[in-house]
Amino acid sequence: MDFRWTEEQELLIQSLEELLQREAPETLMAELDARHEFPFKPWQALADNGILALGIPEEYGGVPADITTLTLVCETLGKYALPLGIIYSLGIITIRDIIQFGSEEIKAKVLGGFVRGDLPVALGITEPQAGSDAAAMKATAQIDGDDVIFNGQKMYCTLAKIAKYILLMTRDAQGTNPYASISMWLLPTDTPGLRFNILNKVGWWTVPTYEVFIENARVPRKNLVGQFNSGWPQLMANFEIERLALCAASVGAAEAALEDSLSYANRRVQFGNPIGSYQAVQHILTDMAIKNENMRNYIYKVAWMMDQGQSVRHEHAMCKLYVARAACEVTDSAVQIMGGLGYMMDHRVQRLWRDIRLMRIGGGTDEIMYNIAGPQLLKHARKS
Repeated sequence: MDFRWTEEQELLIQSLEELLQREAPETLMAELDARHEFPFKPWQALADNGILALGIPEEYGGVPADITTLTLVCETLGKYALPLGIIYSLGIITIRDIIQFGSEEIKAKVLGGFVRGDLPVALGITEPQAGSDAAAMKATAQIDGDDVIFNGQKMYCTLAKIAKYILLMTRDAQGTNPYASISMWLLPTDTPGLRFNILNKVGWWTVPTYEVFIENARVPRKNLVGQFNSGWPQLMANFEIERLALCAASVGAAEAALEDSLSYANRRVQFGNPIGSYQAVQHILTDMAIKNENMRNYIYKVAWMMDQGQSVRHEHAMCKLYVARAACEVTDSAVQIMGGLGYMMDHRVQRLWRDIRLMRIGGGTDEIMYNIAGPQLLKHARKS
C-alpha cells in the first residue's frame, strides 16, 4: 500500500479545505446547529465547485474518482464541517445504487440533479420493528397495472422530507422469503400519500431525520430500481462504501477534536502552568493521537483494498467497529480535556461529541459489525 497522495488528490483536498473555510466556517456551522437548520448554502457550494460530481459517471456531468479520493473528501468534510461529511456519506450508498441499478431515465434525473446540488436520495429501509433485522420490514409494494402502490412506515429516514426522492425498500405483498421478496424503488417525496414526522435527536441537528408514513402512495412501475425482488442484494452491494465514508467523516471529526484539545491544553493555565504541561493531560492527548493515527491508517487500508478490487467483507466491518468506537472515545476525551468549557453548547467539541455518537449505531451497529466480521474471520482461518 502506498499512502502518498497523487498531485491531483493533494490539489483537490487543498482546494476543498479552502472552500470549506470560506463557505462553511465554524461560526456558520455553529449557528446552523443551534437553529437545527440544514446547511443548504454550503451544500450548494460543494456542487458549484465540482465536489458532488466526483465519482459520478461523466455522461451525467460527473468526474471519475476512485474510492481513496472519495474517502479523502469525506475525511476533509468531517474535519471542517462534519454535517456536510455526514450528508455526503449518507448519499454515497443511494447514489451508487442509482448508478449501478437505476434505469437510464432514473439515472439522468437523479444523478444530474445531485451534481447540480440536489440533496442525496434518502434511504427508506428501517421500520419500527425492523432495525438491525432490516429484512423484517413490512412496508409493501402492490403492483397495479403500470403503477405500484406503497403502504407502510419508515423510521430514521434521514433527509426524507427535504430531499427530492426516497430510495424505498419494500416487501412484495405476496412474498414469503424475507430476503428474496424485497424491491428497491425511487419514490418522489411530493407523492400524495406521504406524511413526515421530524424526530428530535441528541445530535445531527443540521441533518433532519424523519418518520415517514406511507398510505396508498402511487408511482409508475418504471420507478423500480434494478430487478423486482432483488432489492436486498442490491442494497448490500454498496453498504461497504457507505460505512467507509461514515468512518472517514468520523476520522476527520476526531482530528478536529484533537486539534482543539491541543490548542486548549497549550492556552489553558491552571496552578501556574498550561494544563498541557501536566503528565495526566499529556497521556490523554497521546492516546487521542494514537487512536487518530490508527483510524486513519485503517480507513485508507480499506479504501486501497476496494480500489484494488479486493473483498473487504470482514475488513470493512472491523474498520467500522473500530473507527466508530475510537472516534467516540477521542471526542469524549476532548470534552474531558476542556472540562466545563467542553460541555458548553457554544464550543465545537460538544457538537462533535454528540454527532459522532450515532456512528456506533447508524450504518450498522457495533454488534452487527461483530456479527459480520466474526464468521468471516473463522471462514478465512478454515481455508488457511
